[in-house]
Amino acid sequence: MRASKVNWVNFLNFEDIKNTLSTLKTNAKPLFGKMNGQQMVEHLAFLMKISNGKIKADYFVEDEKSARRKAFLNTDGELQVGFKASMLSEEPIPAKFNSLEESINDLILQIEDFQKHFKTAKLENHPFFGELDYKYWQKFHVKHFTHHFKQFGLV
Repeated sequence: MRASKVNWVNFLNFEDIKNTLSTLKTNAKPLFGKMNGQQMVEHLAFLMKISNGKIKADYFVEDEKSARRKAFLNTDGELQVGFKASMLSEEPIPAKFNSLEESINDLILQIEDFQKHFKTAKLENHPFFGELDYKYWQKFHVKHFTHHFKQFGLV
């Protein structure tokens, strides 16, 4: 039996992202994992900050591992429920912003900065996949946003 087609999240469609996240509650309980709604939004923004060069991910990923892992980004495979990169803490990081709305606005800003950053940048290091160019970061973010939107039943 074939799995149903994945409804991938287009993280570059700001209107859709804002509209979808506006239905989320700050303390929404996830279908899996430990983060609440606001923590999830801030987690997405954190990974955007790595991709837009604001946070340096100084983790070395061997070329062989990076090549194997990057190949996954070219597939229709989803991030597995329960997957957690080893560099992430066991417990969710407390929310940084005072409201979910502020967190969503920051996420949109980070996505805009991602697009601006790659007008001149060639690569940014991902702590799990290694060095990624704009195309591969896009593929990662689509999978990452889809994974976390599913975590809260948003797709």
